[in-house]
Amino acid sequence: MVKNKRRRWRAGFHPLRFLFGYSRISFEKKQLESALNLLKEEGIECGEIELFDAEAELGVPFFSVGRLERAVAERGLTILSREDFGIPALVIRHKARLGVPIGVLVALMIFYFSGTVIWDIRIDGEDRLSESYVKGVLEECGLSVGTAKRGIDAAVIENRALILSDDIAWISVNVIGTVAKVEIRELVEFYEEEKEEKMPPCDLVAERGGVIVGLEGVKGNIAVKVGDVVEEGALLVGGRYGDEETGFRYMTAEGEVMAEVDRSFSVRVPRKYQKKSYTGEVKYEKYLIFFEKEVKFFGNSGNLYPLYDKIDTVEYMRSPNGEILPVGIRTVRYLEYSYTEQTRSDSELSQIAKYRIELEIAALGRELRRKSYGFLLDADGYTLTCDIRTVENIARAQELIINTD
Repeated sequence: MVKNKRRRWRAGFHPLRFLFGYSRISFEKKQLESALNLLKEEGIECGEIELFDAEAELGVPFFSVGRLERAVAERGLTILSREDFGIPALVIRHKARLGVPIGVLVALMIFYFSGTVIWDIRIDGEDRLSESYVKGVLEECGLSVGTAKRGIDAAVIENRALILSDDIAWISVNVIGTVAKVEIRELVEFYEEEKEEKMPPCDLVAERGGVIVGLEGVKGNIAVKVGDVVEEGALLVGGRYGDEETGFRYMTAEGEVMAEVDRSFSVRVPRKYQKKSYTGEVKYEKYLIFFEKEVKFFGNSGNLYPLYDKIDTVEYMRSPNGEILPVGIRTVRYLEYSYTEQTRSDSELSQIAKYRIELEIAALGRELRRKSYGFLLDADGYTLTCDIRTVENIARAQELIINTD
């Protein structure tokens, strides 16, 4: 009896072999020479040969396998395994679902005739205009996905697009393989530059309390000096000069006031947690993609698992010259997972807490002057606190209220 042992064949995809079918037959390695002589006597074409530890595997045309098996039985040889590929094998395997091999055959035909039409349009140079708008203009000019290449006149399309759209100043259309590459330049409208809005008069006040360490690019009536300790809301740089007798002059205070600021962070990591793990159960859905249409041809998803991750992948076919075609297979996998309660060790608690604290500190983007830690470990988890001192700009603009009475 011939055992069907699935083995991945590494010889690659051959369209003609796939169309007419082929098989991979394996013998004991010591019988390989006799098998090759038999193939020669029977006039059966021999494909790629692969050698394994104790076996030899070779390829033969699908419709020659029956004759080969009869000849092998007569010679006393033994076929260890057989695996069939291609359209004929799919038809036999899926007699009740002929849509599968028919769909594959249609896809194969599309593969061969794909070089005669445009499969993709790539736009470059759009900024204010959307890609969908440009493609809409091109479609009205006779260029869209699916247009026959022999009917494309780039110069005519370019002229029509310039006449049709008031937003395109220049356009170039180049057909490379099955891809139409379109480059545009948008029409720039010139407007009078609006006058820059003048900032209202304001003071700079302290957004946080701290110790002043420097002033950079300051304009205005400076109210602090290096070494001063200020509280939140304290005046740093004033935007008002003068007094009630001589009158006031107002301006917009500007600049940065650098100060040492103290901050504190705290994180709590529980000892018990729910760990996610995959069960190994997987359900599938497969779709044949043709342009923007999808047709489902296989699926065993049924009622989905209570907990699952969805993984969606698409593999597109390529034309003989390597161009990606809008024909492919979309595979959706549903991977079941479950949660189990786990317990963290003291070391794990400490590492996780410190990692989270460091992430928060790094997100500040401030210069660090000092950092110290404190922790509390108990039966339920681990609490880590971190006190830091940073140098940062604490100045915040506060609009002046001007009394005009």
